[in-house]
Amino acid sequence: MANSQQARENREYVRRLLRERQPEFAAALELAEQELRLEDRLELLRSARLALSRSCCAYSGSKSRCGGSIPARRSA
Repeated sequence: MANSQQARENREYVRRLLRERQPEFAAALELAEQELRLEDRLELLRSARLALSRSCCAYSGSKSRCGGSIPARRSA
């Protein structure tokens, strides 16, 4: 536990220094981090949706409504 706490404190310290000394670069890094987290969440949702679709098809035994894959949503 102590190691993870120290690592967390070190990350916070480095981020604070970066924001002070190179605020534009720090902002760009934060934006990239947010985008990666969003992509991870979207991938988890797609996987969960696909798993749910497959389990519902297996439960109902319906092949006419179940293609086994779900197309990705179109971006606006």
